[in-house]
Amino acid sequence: MDIGLYLHFPFCKSKCFYCDFNSYPLRDDKELLVYISSLQKEISIYSKKLRNVTLKTIYLGGGTPTLLSGELIGNIINFCKHNFNITQNIEITIEANPGTVDKKKLEIMLSSGVNRLSLGAQSFNNYLLKKLGRIHTAQDTISSYYQARKSGFNNINIDIMFALPDQTLLDFQNSIKKALSLRPDHLSLYNLTIEKGTAFYNYYKQGILNLPDEDLEYEMYDWAIKYLKKNNFEHYEISNFALPSKRSIHNQIYWNNQPYLGIGAGATSFIKGYRYINYKDPKFYIKNIKNGKLPIDKGERLTLHKRMIETIILNLRTKDGLIYQKFYNQFGMKVDKVFYNSINKLIDLGLLRKDNYKIQLTAKGLFLANYVFREFID
Repeated sequence: MDIGLYLHFPFCKSKCFYCDFNSYPLRDDKELLVYISSLQKEISIYSKKLRNVTLKTIYLGGGTPTLLSGELIGNIINFCKHNFNITQNIEITIEANPGTVDKKKLEIMLSSGVNRLSLGAQSFNNYLLKKLGRIHTAQDTISSYYQARKSGFNNINIDIMFALPDQTLLDFQNSIKKALSLRPDHLSLYNLTIEKGTAFYNYYKQGILNLPDEDLEYEMYDWAIKYLKKNNFEHYEISNFALPSKRSIHNQIYWNNQPYLGIGAGATSFIKGYRYINYKDPKFYIKNIKNGKLPIDKGERLTLHKRMIETIILNLRTKDGLIYQKFYNQFGMKVDKVFYNSINKLIDLGLLRKDNYKIQLTAKGLFLANYVFREFID
């Protein structure tokens, strides 16, 4: 069985104002080393429990995994390779914040097998970066990008956010144009969402967060789709754009509802129809590992109906859409029969379209995707 492996590093230099990810400001190097030791122990446990799996991707996310030295990153990747079978052309991605990589670190990562770099630029406007609580500048992103290219990386993604406080359409357009001027292989485009527990949520409740209205947010997204298409980028998922043959293999595992193993604090796994989540708090995570236990906080075996719904939602996120035959092969039922009412309602609203082979989001549906997905959940 081919699976993807996700490794979570929950530490960062400081918490961004919008971030609701499982991340914590790093206190000292000892905390990091203890965590890495626990991570390796969890890897060892699963390598014995899942002897028949082969890794086709490894993804190091966070937090900021590039807070680690190049040597530590290399050791972790080699440890994974030693404990699991891997495919010949395995994709190995690491997320990097601009300014946390240098020539030496990049070269060590590349030599250890990392072949895809994801740079969290978010914007090329220094005022907006500061507004987000980011600690890097636009020049840090540019420098990190060129150093990565010089070191030999030939598959680089850049993350960009939109609908930011005080952001104008021109601000956003300039960031996209600047990103493309660097000639990345992939672009991930995310609209800001205000989540509970974040600094931005508190600002929003206080009425001091000047957010773009929905019309402007749509205008930003629509412009980006058209501009990126003109520049040969394939819009293959709601938030993701790639040059030919540069789609993210790891993320496609999620969107195709295929199995993956999550290692680390707060990581999620989906294996053989069972989903489970590790303890989020690194302290609880480490404590369980030290006691020889898997650090699983909660889990569930998905019902057939829930698996069908998740497959619909995840597939609809993609350009390929929900393919009738693929759904039938997986569940032995016709999707347009089981979900007849929901599908036809959304078609009438202009949010879905269908042909003889598949169902897809329309251009309107792409922007209102969460509304579409709720229709299947409700």
